[in-house]
Amino acid sequence: MAAANAPITMKEVLTLPSIGINQQFITFTNVTMESDKYICVRETAPQNSVVIIDMNMPMQPLRRPITADSALMNPNSRILALKAQVPGTTQDHLQIFNIEAKAKLKSHQMPEQVSFWKWITPKMLGLVTQTSVYHWSIEGDSEPVKMFDRTANLANNQIINYKCSPNEKWLVLIGIAPGSPERPQLVKGNMQLFSVDQQRSQALEAHAASFAQFKVLGNENPSILISFASKSFNAGQITSKLHVIELGAQPGKPSFSKKQADLFFPPDFADDFPVAMQVSHKFNLIYVITKLGLLFVYDLETASAIYRNRISPDPIFLTSEASSVGGFYAINRRGQVLLATVNEATIIPFISGQLNNLELAVNLAKRGNLPGAENLVVQRFQELFAQTKYKEAAELAAESPQGILRTPDTVAKFQSVPVQAGQTPPLLQYFGTLLTRGKLNSYESLELSRLVVNQNKKNLLENWLAEDKLECSEELGDLVKVGYTPDYMFLLQTILRTDPQGAVNFALMMSQMEGGCPVDYNTITDLFLQRNLIREATAFLLDVLKPNLPEHAFLQTKVLEINLVTFPNVADAILANGMFSHYDRPRVAQLCEKAGLYIQSLKHYSELPDIKRVIVNTHAIEPQYIEAAAKTGQIKEVERVTRESNFYDAEKTKNFLMEAKLPDARPLINVCDRFGFVPDLTHYLYTNNMLRYIEGYVQKVNPGNAPLVVGQLLDDECPEDFIKGLILSVRSLLPVEPLVDKCEKRNRLRLLTQFLEHLVSEGSQDVHIVLQNSAFSGNFNLQNLLILTAIKADPSRVMDYINRLDNFDGPAVGDVAVDAQLYEEAFAIFKKFNLNVQAVNVLLDNVRSIERAVEFAFRVEEDSVWSQVAKAQLRDGLVSDAIESFIRADDATHFLEVIRATEDANVYDDLVKYLLMVRQKVKEPKVDSELIYAYAKIERLGEIEEFILMPNVANLQQVGDRLYDEALYEAAKIIYAFISNWGKLAVTLVKLQQFQGAVDAARKANSAKTWKEVCFACVDAEEFRLAQICGLNIIIQVDDLEEVSEYYQNRGCFNELISLMESGLGLERAHMGIFTELGVLYARYRYEKLMEHIKLFSTRLNIPKLIRACDEQQHWQELTYLYIQYDEFDNAATTVMNHSPEAWEHMQFKDIVAKVANVELYYKAVHFYLQEHPDIINDLLNVLALRLDHTRVVDIMRKAGQLRLIKPYMVAVQSNNVSAVNEALNEIYVEEEDYDRLRESIDLHDSFDQIGLAQKIEKHELVEMRRVAAYIYKKAGRWKQSIALSKKDNMYKDCMETASQSGDHDLAEQLLVYFIEQGKKECFATCLFVCYDLIRPDVALEHAWINNMLDFAFPYLLQFIREYSGKVDELIKDKLEAQKEVKAKEQEEKDVMSQQNMYAQLLPLALPAPPMPGMGGGPGMGGGYGPPPQMGGMPGMPPMPAYGMPPMGGY
Repeated sequence: MAAANAPITMKEVLTLPSIGINQQFITFTNVTMESDKYICVRETAPQNSVVIIDMNMPMQPLRRPITADSALMNPNSRILALKAQVPGTTQDHLQIFNIEAKAKLKSHQMPEQVSFWKWITPKMLGLVTQTSVYHWSIEGDSEPVKMFDRTANLANNQIINYKCSPNEKWLVLIGIAPGSPERPQLVKGNMQLFSVDQQRSQALEAHAASFAQFKVLGNENPSILISFASKSFNAGQITSKLHVIELGAQPGKPSFSKKQADLFFPPDFADDFPVAMQVSHKFNLIYVITKLGLLFVYDLETASAIYRNRISPDPIFLTSEASSVGGFYAINRRGQVLLATVNEATIIPFISGQLNNLELAVNLAKRGNLPGAENLVVQRFQELFAQTKYKEAAELAAESPQGILRTPDTVAKFQSVPVQAGQTPPLLQYFGTLLTRGKLNSYESLELSRLVVNQNKKNLLENWLAEDKLECSEELGDLVKVGYTPDYMFLLQTILRTDPQGAVNFALMMSQMEGGCPVDYNTITDLFLQRNLIREATAFLLDVLKPNLPEHAFLQTKVLEINLVTFPNVADAILANGMFSHYDRPRVAQLCEKAGLYIQSLKHYSELPDIKRVIVNTHAIEPQYIEAAAKTGQIKEVERVTRESNFYDAEKTKNFLMEAKLPDARPLINVCDRFGFVPDLTHYLYTNNMLRYIEGYVQKVNPGNAPLVVGQLLDDECPEDFIKGLILSVRSLLPVEPLVDKCEKRNRLRLLTQFLEHLVSEGSQDVHIVLQNSAFSGNFNLQNLLILTAIKADPSRVMDYINRLDNFDGPAVGDVAVDAQLYEEAFAIFKKFNLNVQAVNVLLDNVRSIERAVEFAFRVEEDSVWSQVAKAQLRDGLVSDAIESFIRADDATHFLEVIRATEDANVYDDLVKYLLMVRQKVKEPKVDSELIYAYAKIERLGEIEEFILMPNVANLQQVGDRLYDEALYEAAKIIYAFISNWGKLAVTLVKLQQFQGAVDAARKANSAKTWKEVCFACVDAEEFRLAQICGLNIIIQVDDLEEVSEYYQNRGCFNELISLMESGLGLERAHMGIFTELGVLYARYRYEKLMEHIKLFSTRLNIPKLIRACDEQQHWQELTYLYIQYDEFDNAATTVMNHSPEAWEHMQFKDIVAKVANVELYYKAVHFYLQEHPDIINDLLNVLALRLDHTRVVDIMRKAGQLRLIKPYMVAVQSNNVSAVNEALNEIYVEEEDYDRLRESIDLHDSFDQIGLAQKIEKHELVEMRRVAAYIYKKAGRWKQSIALSKKDNMYKDCMETASQSGDHDLAEQLLVYFIEQGKKECFATCLFVCYDLIRPDVALEHAWINNMLDFAFPYLLQFIREYSGKVDELIKDKLEAQKEVKAKEQEEKDVMSQQNMYAQLLPLALPAPPMPGMGGGPGMGGGYGPPPQMGGMPGMPPMPAYGMPPMGGY
């Protein structure tokens, strides 16, 4: 290809020797290029100097006499970073200089040597040591901050690059190491990928890597991608790959699918490898540069190969992105500085023409605004328009390269489309798409504005103009200029929604307008606060309040208030700077006190009680004293305070001392020892190489904490020699059981071997803890350790321990005893555990006494023991004895060994006897065949003929093959003739190199075995066409398929095998095995086809087998898919969690975990999300809410210290009234001071420790919290405690309500007395009504009269009188009704008597009836009833009027 037509253009920008750089300094360690602006060269001869080459004027280098081990120019500015080793140490001194200002910006002395460093951003240096990676900001006075530790795969590697992602959330470290012994010339590449958010690393094989941003369709946020290239040597094969994957996929958003491609190295470059990778953010292209000068160009989105060429004849050791042109710079060993750029005129025709990749050509043209795809774009636009896909057509026009479709014709085309009822007009779809993509041109702006003005929606124009979406023109101005007045509030609100910082700038601009700000400052501030934009509101107010005017007192107070509540540090800084002087000082003092800014509150309080209250906060003031003493070097004072004082916060003091890194660790030891931070102390001392303080602490300060120290040292992977020495230095002072417990938990009991040896040798009684009835007497591991220790230290005790202990690993300990040459002890162990085979093996292999073994075999009479004896005799050449023992063992399974031994000894007569015996036990073709062979070897040919004619199971085919293998072809021919074996005839023809004839013979045989033999022979002869003919006849048989596959694979014929299997898919008799085997082959050799194959033929696959293959090849995504298809959701979930970087996808995992059978997986999933995806853990918990033990979930999160994280979940499940959930939520509400939610929780859910919660918050600083405590006491019936707490807070209404609900006369009257004593007359009157039913009237009147409160008691008295008057009225009414009932009854009786008398008068001659008692002329008769008694009321009371007092209302 002519260079002019190549898609990539190479140009030599500069040669370093031409500007005076000596060839010896053009190396990786002397030359640095952090960006396309500067090259920096470090020279050591003729004098030490640093040469700075500005790429804008490369022929004018700046040379400065500087001595340094490394020099880096800042990517953007003239800032130089220097590194030099401190003489006589392994420490490096780092300095940063501003060359223009000629001033040193920062310096720092690293405690360890920096092996590699690099500017990862214009403000940040990355420092790589032998063990860790640090970041050092050039801003402020901060020191380097440790980011992560290097993984094991980078040990002893030369670090060649370090990069961070655009969002600084991902870091990658790359190193190279010598190649494998099989191919040392191919350098091995290693990569460590670190997540800042998850604080986790992943080790990968890669030589070069780079980050990129890519916007996936449907996701408004760009995705972070990493691309890395690797070249490795495994199993004799070289694999070169390019991978592109997404990091930190956004849940619920479309994600970038992982891509990979092959890197095709020419044969002459077999040992070449990638040394650098650059990503063109302008064109989304990946450049891979190799050491020997090869350039590979790939598309970022699809990983499609675009171009490969050699760009340098000399090795390339350094590259840098050329961001402005979308290319890169490269420097080779000759000193050439090469610039690679995209040939914008030819790359699109090259891709569409030579690569025939039209889709990539169009996408790259749109992405990079490149020419060459105009016809393709226009053609596609017309096709979409003809198909009425107006939305897609609009998107294509908006993204068209160089705006070829952004014309009036396109607008007219959309205008001409008729609008369907109920649908969005295509023209509006087009303009809407353009607005989402960017800015409209002048014609588009004018046409859209006409539409908007005609619809009287000028507010849309204001919005678009504010967002700079329209291109201004005279025509547009004429269209919208009539009577336009900006709505500043609307504009500000609009900007606030999308750009908070832009809103701040806009608000500041309004504040500087002539005539004053059109919107008052307080309203602007409230707009920010409504959206919780505290920082932006603060920035605005700080700017506009700079004049410090009296009329701004309210706003000064407001800015301090909002920051004291949300960001106390900001408020502290404002107050410290003295910016304001007109704010409400008492109010600010109170807020400072609540925020813990006690110093500031002391400055603002003026009243003595306030000052006294604040000054007692020694817990906040004393730490400042400690910090001041530490920073001024008063170490002894720090040590004294930490040892003697009880008024400092131990946690904060510990953290400060660790950050301060004092040379004397005694203050930190005091704090950690006193307050139980021994593990933290140990970790700090170990990581800072202060081992002598660890020894001093254990030996002199607190030997009893030695187990804690040892446990932490084990967690920190401290060398075992140091730990052993530490343990031995304490010895008798060391508590044994805790030490054993710590070591056992970490599976490091062997660490104590030397310690126990000393105890054993010294006769210590502690070793007998496993022999006595203690917590360790049945400890399996400890018993093992004791016996193993005795084996090493005191073998004489071993037999005693064997006899006394029962709970140890017999097989393992027995093996150790054998290794220690304690054979009798080992024999005793195996006998004790009835391991007779192992026991006889000790006699045979170690004691070497076949006689004792035979005796033991006679005693136990086990066939397996006789078999071992027989095999030993066979090994010793005692063939006859061995045959006799095999006969005793009734063992016909070892005839193969007997046959081999007999053949070696050439005693076929004995073999015949043995095989005749075996034939009586088993009908084994091998036996009969060997018998035939033995007859042949002793020349008993007649017996062979007789044997063949007799019934037998001899494999005549095999016998014939054996003769065939020994080149006795004529003899083999006789056998084949006897059995009519066309197959072996075919094989014989193969031996004669007649392959076509062999295939024809195989067709006649029509035997799978024959097909296989001929097929394999053809494979060996590389006759793959004939082999495929045979193979297609074999693979249709399920049982033979795997054998064919293995044969091909063992000979490296992978492509031919895949071709055979792919051809087999179309056979009529194609079965599951073919589809499955092809899937296995794809898993091993063509991974890119695997997922497609699985999805296409999932119903025709043997899923378990393919699962094993995917597991073996570590294809986790495919493995998860197969488990789901096979309904093995437990395994699917486990796979996703164990291999989350490749297999995890949130929506899929939720579906999986909801179907698992093992309940424990729910909680493993909770742990998994807590560690890797805490931001969406509530989504997972909601899915599992009906299956989870909520108490267990709460315990998990509480132990992890992340209880707040699952607050939404706990709120959702609180309806179950689970104690743990209630207590956790109540605890969160207390911490958040959310008393409304806390009261609601207490009312609705009563399953929790009510009294405990009340005691916890009854002293809370918030009154409402203390009211909740009183409320809890009231609900629990603790009336006195509730009232006392309410009294303390002057919550008199609560006191009265509690007393009223208690039903206790004494409590109510005591409360009444309390109000009298406190002079609360209104409360006295109110309490009389609230506790009306409980307070006795005489008590109330007595207290009112004595304390001159009759006026306040009079409403109560009126109510009382009215109530009792009403009761009397009711009694009178009842009395009257009763009298009426009596009178009515008497009248009824009188009427009855009158009726009877009437009948008596009608009877003739009847005698008058005698008078009835109570009737006749006696009293009460004839005269009717007497007058009713006078209605008066109750006896002794005057009559009551018919009315009373009206009801009394509440007070």
